[in-house]
Amino acid sequence: MKATERCLVTAVPSRLTMLTRDLVFVLAMNTVIAVSLNYGFQTGGSLWHNFVYSQLIGLSIWTLIDIPRVLIWWSEPPRRVPFMLLAAAAVPLGVLAGTWATRAVLDLPPKSDTEIGGMLRMCLVVGMLGAASMIYFYWSREKLAYLQRQAALDALQREEAEKQLVRAQLMALQAQIEPHFLFNSLANLDGLIATDPQAARRLLQRLIGFLRMSLAHTRAEQCTLRQEFELLRSYLDIQALRFGSRLSYRIDLPPELAEVEIPPMLIQPLVENAVSHGIEPSMEGGTISLSARALRPDAVEVVIADTGVGLGHGHGNGNGKGSGLGLTHVRERLARIFGALAAMQMEENTPHGLIIRLTLPIAQKPAAPAPAPAGCAAAPAPHGAPDSAIAVPAVSRS
Repeated sequence: MKATERCLVTAVPSRLTMLTRDLVFVLAMNTVIAVSLNYGFQTGGSLWHNFVYSQLIGLSIWTLIDIPRVLIWWSEPPRRVPFMLLAAAAVPLGVLAGTWATRAVLDLPPKSDTEIGGMLRMCLVVGMLGAASMIYFYWSREKLAYLQRQAALDALQREEAEKQLVRAQLMALQAQIEPHFLFNSLANLDGLIATDPQAARRLLQRLIGFLRMSLAHTRAEQCTLRQEFELLRSYLDIQALRFGSRLSYRIDLPPELAEVEIPPMLIQPLVENAVSHGIEPSMEGGTISLSARALRPDAVEVVIADTGVGLGHGHGNGNGKGSGLGLTHVRERLARIFGALAAMQMEENTPHGLIIRLTLPIAQKPAAPAPAPAGCAAAPAPHGAPDSAIAVPAVSRS
């Protein structure tokens, strides 16, 4: 609702601005009417007298129409029948008030009955022309304001539809990632129950923690790097139990970047890609390194590096082959959310493996750490770390 109000305020002028425009329009129309009466209708009198007549009568009618209209309907379009009745009553009253004011301003002498009749006819002409122009202006202006509000609402609906599309893509990607990972973890758990019950219990606990954090991430629109790295720590812990000595990992998040906000689950497909298509096909296994560093005051770089088989052997290339579907989803989310402000680069890791670099813009930094967004629960601190820790320290698992 707040976004709707902001958009409507931006799209529709304020009431004071509209009243100022009305006044300028009325003054201009009164001037046109005065010139028409003097040179077109030739009603007699000087141009100055006709100008004063037109201005005072027109302003009287405008006051009698616009003030009640604002008090009754405010910013809503006036109803047709009540507004026409208001105009019908305002025109003769405005003519009488404007005529009296004109005679007082110009200090005109009393007139005969014939002159009074001619003057009233002229005033009625002025009043009808002024009322007709004002009625047309009001209806046109209110219709334009209505169209502006509709355009603003349509823009909000399109924006919401795009957000829903991004959420749907995130859920689809999550649905692709979790079954493969979950089935492998459960199969490994089944084998450990018979051979190593303590290891099976550790795996089950970490799997429960990972799924809990993963569910919170999919329901949030923003999460911090700390929360995302903690989720990936749980994921790599589980994979390390599965692969044993074939998988080691390192996580490095500087404390000053811990509260940088990013879209949830933006990095997980890349880490999952490194495990499934970099480390798993390699007979000797390898190491996965996850780190972040500040590029500029308004940008951060997240690096996912592995020493697996590298491009052309196991990793997808982003074109839909192998793990390319996950990489394509990441590229599309970056383009849809950040546009040209974000980038993803892939390069060979020496002597073998793959490095993926994500460049992400940093949102306006809060003065104090803000509470975690609703639906994105703060990740638990590592075992043995104090509860007050807000950053993921540099750790390694081998």
